[in-house]
Amino acid sequence: MTSLLPLVFVIAVTAAKQGYEDILRYKTDNIVNCSPVTVIRNGVEEHIESQEVAPGDLVLVERDCDVPCDLVLIRSSDPHGKCFITTANLDGESNLKTLMVPRDLPMVDLDKMHKLGVIECESPKTDLYSFNGKIELSGSDGRVLPLTAENVLLRGSRVKNTECVIGCAVYTGMTTKLQLNSKLTRNKTASSEVYINRFLIFILVTLIVIVTVLYFLKRYDELFVIPNLAYLGPPADSYSVKQFLQDYLSFLILFNYLIPISLYVTIEMHRVLGGLFMEWDTQLYDEATDQPCIVNTSNLNEELGQINILFSDKTGTLTKNEMIFQQCSIAGRKFLYKKTRLQEEGTAYQVDINKFNKDQKNFFQALAICHTVQVAGEMNGNGTAAAAPNDKPKSPESIAKASPSAIPAALMGGVLATKYSISDITEESHNSSQQSDVNSLETSLSTDPNGLPIAMSTPTQTTSDVNPLLDDTEKVERRKRPQIVKRSPNFARATHSRVHPMSMPAQGFEMVNGGDRTVIFPSSLQSIPTGRPLSMQFKRSTSEMDLPEYGGAANGAAGVGGASGILGHRRSQSYGAPGAYITQAATPGVVYRTSSTTSRESYAAPNFQRQPTILIRAESQRRKNEIEQVVHTLDYQASSPDEKALVEACAHLGLVYIGDDDEILKVRVVPPHMDYSRPFSVGKVNEMNFDRLHVLEFTSDRKRMSVIIKDENNVKWIYTKGAESYVFPLCGNHASEMINKTDAHISDFARLGLRTLAIARRKIGEDEYKQFLVELNEANSSLENRKELSAKCYAKIESNLDLLGATAVEDALQDEVADTLISLQKAGIKIWVLTGDKVETALNIALSCGHIPQNAIKYFIIDCSRKEDMLVHLNALDREIVFGMGHDCALLIDGKSLAIALTETPDEFRDVTIKCTAVLCCRLSPLQKSEVVSLIKTAPQNFNTAAIGDGANDVSMIQEAHVGIGIMGKEGRQAARCADFAFAKFCMLKRLLLVHGHYHTTRLSLLVLYFFYKNIFFMGIMFLFQFHTLFSSSSVYDSLFLTLYNVIYTSLPIFFISLTEKPYTEETLAREPELYKKNTNNKQLHWPFFLAWTLYAIYHSLICFYFAFFIFSTNDVILNVGQTAEFSCFGTLLMQLVVIVGNLKLWLESKYLSYWYIVTIIGSILAFMVTTVIYNVIDFHYDTDIYWAYNKLLSSIPVWLFCILTTVACLLPDFTFRMAKRGLNLPKRSFFPGKERLRLLQLQRNKTQSTHL
Repeated sequence: MTSLLPLVFVIAVTAAKQGYEDILRYKTDNIVNCSPVTVIRNGVEEHIESQEVAPGDLVLVERDCDVPCDLVLIRSSDPHGKCFITTANLDGESNLKTLMVPRDLPMVDLDKMHKLGVIECESPKTDLYSFNGKIELSGSDGRVLPLTAENVLLRGSRVKNTECVIGCAVYTGMTTKLQLNSKLTRNKTASSEVYINRFLIFILVTLIVIVTVLYFLKRYDELFVIPNLAYLGPPADSYSVKQFLQDYLSFLILFNYLIPISLYVTIEMHRVLGGLFMEWDTQLYDEATDQPCIVNTSNLNEELGQINILFSDKTGTLTKNEMIFQQCSIAGRKFLYKKTRLQEEGTAYQVDINKFNKDQKNFFQALAICHTVQVAGEMNGNGTAAAAPNDKPKSPESIAKASPSAIPAALMGGVLATKYSISDITEESHNSSQQSDVNSLETSLSTDPNGLPIAMSTPTQTTSDVNPLLDDTEKVERRKRPQIVKRSPNFARATHSRVHPMSMPAQGFEMVNGGDRTVIFPSSLQSIPTGRPLSMQFKRSTSEMDLPEYGGAANGAAGVGGASGILGHRRSQSYGAPGAYITQAATPGVVYRTSSTTSRESYAAPNFQRQPTILIRAESQRRKNEIEQVVHTLDYQASSPDEKALVEACAHLGLVYIGDDDEILKVRVVPPHMDYSRPFSVGKVNEMNFDRLHVLEFTSDRKRMSVIIKDENNVKWIYTKGAESYVFPLCGNHASEMINKTDAHISDFARLGLRTLAIARRKIGEDEYKQFLVELNEANSSLENRKELSAKCYAKIESNLDLLGATAVEDALQDEVADTLISLQKAGIKIWVLTGDKVETALNIALSCGHIPQNAIKYFIIDCSRKEDMLVHLNALDREIVFGMGHDCALLIDGKSLAIALTETPDEFRDVTIKCTAVLCCRLSPLQKSEVVSLIKTAPQNFNTAAIGDGANDVSMIQEAHVGIGIMGKEGRQAARCADFAFAKFCMLKRLLLVHGHYHTTRLSLLVLYFFYKNIFFMGIMFLFQFHTLFSSSSVYDSLFLTLYNVIYTSLPIFFISLTEKPYTEETLAREPELYKKNTNNKQLHWPFFLAWTLYAIYHSLICFYFAFFIFSTNDVILNVGQTAEFSCFGTLLMQLVVIVGNLKLWLESKYLSYWYIVTIIGSILAFMVTTVIYNVIDFHYDTDIYWAYNKLLSSIPVWLFCILTTVACLLPDFTFRMAKRGLNLPKRSFFPGKERLRLLQLQRNKTQSTHL
């Protein structure tokens, strides 16, 4: 029973924990499996549970609802067959993505939709971005339509900005791509468990040896000793197998306490609470994003203190992933981007869009249309967010009640729109005092050209001297959107003019329908006056008494009837005044001056037409502000931050992409600056429409994306954007000179740490396009090798391109990156940066962030395509490291060369690169990242690796490493979800590893070693007792002590200290990263430490047992009453010594003593005393003599003196060694200095060895 109860307790705790987690999983599964789903079977709606959906069901999904299974999109309420979704639960990307109903799919009613055809698709695969299938239409048509990934809604995605869609279920339950990907994550185990298992095996072997030895000693006594002891009676005549099993198993049960069965439960609780401490750490909390640290795998807490090599992504991890367009190369000339202008390098001249040449126009036109950016924002007439009258989408039932054919109409692209009327809106003036002056001016000038008063209730026309953003005047219909625009755009501030009421338009704002997105621009930006504004006709006045007189008639004469107005021109109303704004009327007029100013006209300001005036600058600034607000309101959504940065840069320059209407891309030319040569000439809106025919998507293999468009002249073009190493080979031979210049510029950009893309295009002939369509259709119709055929078709059309130039986008470094990387390097962690950027860009970032030391020797392996060349490079690098006289050596290798190294020379590459100070791998695919991590894990040194990243392309690397760390960044949350630990900023990694990693490693080591110590100490006394009882397999302890020893008497202090132990302060660990090396490679769990604790346990057992044995054997009259102490007093006294010495030993080993820790030690000792007192005063009437034994011991002064003496004797060596180590400052490296010297000598020899390749 004494052995069974602790085992039952441990199993019960583990079962309770696992059962609780199973219950939570069951409830979570029920939420998903029992969620309601609307299906259409035989034309009738049914509401079923999601677990009942079967392949072939037509599933209806409404807006803002999750997709319950993998569906082929059959119908959408969008008139163009589009469906907008977010896939944050799949790949972490929160941007809108567009799916399409298969082209040429016939429109049928719902009751006939299930007879539309047969869908044939490939077997379920884990790839989220590929789908091969086809739909064979039924009936006389019999056509076969290809199905691709853009036609499939995956389980876990969410429908957005689309009222409802209908899809055919193809993969359900465990066969969905989401479920298949959930199986990819593997269970990771901590390296410390390897050492724990070794110790357990050692203890198990020791247990078998002890039991066997004791059994044979017992048999020896039975044969040769006991026969000589007459008082024991005659020995047994025979010895049976039953007697053998009884004797052997008795010893085995007696000494089974050597195995700490509660160790794993304690470790599990220690890890869970330790993970909570990290999540509660305020220094790992990012206030800006409201994101604390997330611990997904608490089993790896101590692994944070064991990292030898860190693999890091660059973009979004070391950098902020906030892309800003900085420079560009156009037609072999380098330009700097100045927000709204371009400045050619080496000159001070800046050019805006009004003076762009042909090459510059073509270049930025390519950037404005070669993308897949979505426009998510929109506004209504009053400049606020478009809110639907009823936020809840219309259900098919409500539509059906309104019209018998409402459901088919809505789901076949019918208009589910709401008409909005746009009313006049007068915006507040920039300056309230200025507005009051203008109002007084309007009052004094409120006469028509005939001198008649104008009713003040008549609205005035709002005009502005700005070239129009938009000039469409027809009313449009638009559908409601759930998108909320929280900020009023305030496109333009109205200026007031004096206009005849008959000439005023009825509407104050004009509206342009950009597909499904409606953007409202003020009508003040639509018209431009033909005459000069009144304010521009003032000359500088030298007196406040100069009173200009305004006439109401044409030709500058006074109006009929002599009506006139007088206005004093004051400094506060001039354009040079601080805070002045354009609020005066843009009305022609003549300025009349008094004779007193005639003599001072020589001081007048220069004519505004000869140089930019304050007005022109103010108007240009207003334009730039309005464009900025338009870009903010449009809310570009892009799958790549680079694309968004390029589109926004085009908008600031004046090419505003306002969205697409059924693949018709709309780009508005909106010059942000006035043309100084003719600043007030009437402008004509220039809107360019491009028909996007095809999008050749970006892949990690192609490293580029292309679009095929048809311009307004029905000319087809292909625009390509991608990495220069993949785009340059596609350009024609005629562009060799420009390629060289552009390549040199790209190298310059890369040296500045900028991300680069090459831009190219060419015209496509009609015959070539038709052939492309035929080949593309054939590729899409294939199920086996569709991807390869499509890639071949894409490569054929992406050829003989004309290079336009290159872009350079800046990605700024994250906060405190340099300090973090340098600290980690001082901690002995080697850092490998794995990125998809080119070598020059990555090298500049690596130098600026401290990844590669400035004085390090940099060795490049670029464009290596043969095994022999790779071996030459590796041998040279190895010699450089060996004979580098202690200099740091950094390796830079590109993806092409790395592919050769991984396939042809993996072992040689691994053995050489692990000697480098830093390694930078560029142009890598996600698969290559994971392969690099996997290769390093096979090193004979058994390196502990960690990988950190923020994007979906880092997931494979994060899952492959021993410890995966995710950054909750701008590329989504998939990396954070798949990682073991996640936080918001890279700089938090320093605290996570150097502080929490160090603490968790130290605490776990102390927890494990102490568990083995206290059990060996406990059973050591039992082992010694057997030698004095003729190996009778009897216990020196009472059964109560055997049951409660590991549960109550010694569990709480070690558990508490395993959560709070701090060998160094947090500030010291952060300030001295070298302390991290003390715990790496599980140094504190090596055999020397384990054997040291074992020796302490044996020593304590010997002292406690023989001190007590000596006292009881020489004079057992140790009680105050003069009575002899019975045997139960001996066992109880030994148990008290074990509890006291064992807990005080832990106190000596701990370095962070808190009041609560002292309370746990005292509480554990008191728990023994209280339970024993209660136990010994109860008469159980069974074979035991402990009744009242402990009370006798407590009342004896000699017993207390004996306990103090024995405790001091036990702990004196521990205390002496600790004080000596502190006084002499001995390094805590090994208890065996001879082995340490041999290890250092071997390391020194390894430094002079060279790898022969």
